[in-house]
Amino acid sequence: MRFGLKADNLLERVADWLNLAPQPLAHAFFGMMASRTLMAGERLGMFAALADGSATVEELAARLKLSPEGTRALLEALEACDAVERKKGRYRMADRARRWLDPRSPQYVGGFLDFNYTQWEWWSHMEEAVRTGESVDIHRFTPDDPRWRSYIHAMHQMARLSAPEVVRSIPLPRGARHVLDLGGAHGWFAAELCRRNRGVKATVLDLEGSVRVGREIISQAGLSHLVTHQAGDLLTSELGGPYDGVLLFQVMHHLSPAQNVALLRRVRTALTHKGTLAVLEYLREDVEKPPSAAPLIGLHYFLTSKAAAYTPAEMEGFLGDAGFRIESARPVRHLPLQTLLIARPE
Repeated sequence: MRFGLKADNLLERVADWLNLAPQPLAHAFFGMMASRTLMAGERLGMFAALADGSATVEELAARLKLSPEGTRALLEALEACDAVERKKGRYRMADRARRWLDPRSPQYVGGFLDFNYTQWEWWSHMEEAVRTGESVDIHRFTPDDPRWRSYIHAMHQMARLSAPEVVRSIPLPRGARHVLDLGGAHGWFAAELCRRNRGVKATVLDLEGSVRVGREIISQAGLSHLVTHQAGDLLTSELGGPYDGVLLFQVMHHLSPAQNVALLRRVRTALTHKGTLAVLEYLREDVEKPPSAAPLIGLHYFLTSKAAAYTPAEMEGFLGDAGFRIESARPVRHLPLQTLLIARPE
């Protein structure tokens, strides 16, 4: 996936082709505006209100206790972002957006939009991070910090989109009984894997702040009989075992190369001889290939963990050094830039 702007007409396409318009300015200015427009639509309750039916500017402003002038300006901007539609003076949620922005939808991602306020604050430290090499370190909040709740719920909403596809591609050994989800937070991938494989139960090992929220998510879904949470640091806590499967989802980009190899070696000793290691990660292309949007994710990882988005070759190296062989690698269709690796002990 590449990040860019879409021309509305032939004149704009020609201007873009001839490099007549300042694309860096457009990325910075319009990207910023589109992001905050969608975030504000979520936080101010516009999407939830319009999910119930169409409304005029005045009706929506009165219902949400907003100024009519500001409501009109935001609705027009949301229309430009394809989030709402206008017909005969009334606004409604756009059909394509309803799947993602209606709070009643199973694919609702409003929590992730709201979490962007936290991520926006993190990105305000980018220049300092680049100058000093020091990250924000988003995993060192105290357990009762409210940012854990918005963080884990946002990740849960993303996991719901891809979990059915992902777990279908994870082959557990015959007679599997127990899997370990390292850094699994909400535990949703583990829960889906258990539901798909009868008799399997899972343990999620994560930091205390993450575990508190994850337990609530699993309990509210009525899945506590399948998934249990254990507080700990995956870099230092005893892993236990042996396990028939280990999930390492979106963890390795938070770690340095040396930390990844050390963790994978510990995972190998915690697995049964025929156990399955499933790794889900954003992978960036090799440097020789044309860039996509993946380096933006890599910069995000540098900012928040002082780590990186790794290439497929680097991941293969980490796994090989730890005594694993990769059996398969496949992109995840429901979430761009993510790849699922299946590996087993050599």
